[in-house]
Amino acid sequence: DNYLAAAGAITQKGLYAVRVGSIVESNLTTDNNRIIDYATSDYQNDFSDIYLNSHCRFFLGSDTGLSIVPETFRLPGVYVNWTRVMGISRWVLNGLFIFKKFYLKSEDRYLTFTEMKNIDFGALDGTSTEERFESLDLVLIENTPNEIMSVTKEMMNRLDDRWKFSTKDEELQSRFWKIHGDPRKSPNLRIGATFLQENSDLLY
Repeated sequence: DNYLAAAGAITQKGLYAVRVGSIVESNLTTDNNRIIDYATSDYQNDFSDIYLNSHCRFFLGSDTGLSIVPETFRLPGVYVNWTRVMGISRWVLNGLFIFKKFYLKSEDRYLTFTEMKNIDFGALDGTSTEERFESLDLVLIENTPNEIMSVTKEMMNRLDDRWKFSTKDEELQSRFWKIHGDPRKSPNLRIGATFLQENSDLLY
């Protein structure tokens, strides 16, 4: 449901938005006939999963195994609700990322990117991520429909050569990648511009 606004923005460009996957909780509720709920259709099968994700204009999703298909075919990707700051798919060509926010209940604030990147998710010591976050008093906040729509529009403008780079955006991008600390990435891999502008207080 949080993706429907972005899907609508995609269709306004004359494109189709196709919801993929094989195990979903429920059908999509929309009267937009350019938003196709392929995941719940009779046409869903493994071959079509690969075909659709290797022929799309760009992929929009979260940290999921299916994203490896467009990445393999060197297609652009928009990644939302990302959690691991240091786990960005740095090899993605023309990729955009935005993150879930980590709300620290005991201090009534969000963690900074530096704090986020230093979190031990607990998988290696047998502790589940849920248990680990509970012990740290953290709640993950999903991206809003507007955040997802905004970064999707950014990708479409980039692909249409209509994106205007600003000095402020370049400064925020530079600050993020200094925090990240690993220079090995595709040259046009970026963090969503609006997301960074609206969350610049996390760039510490």
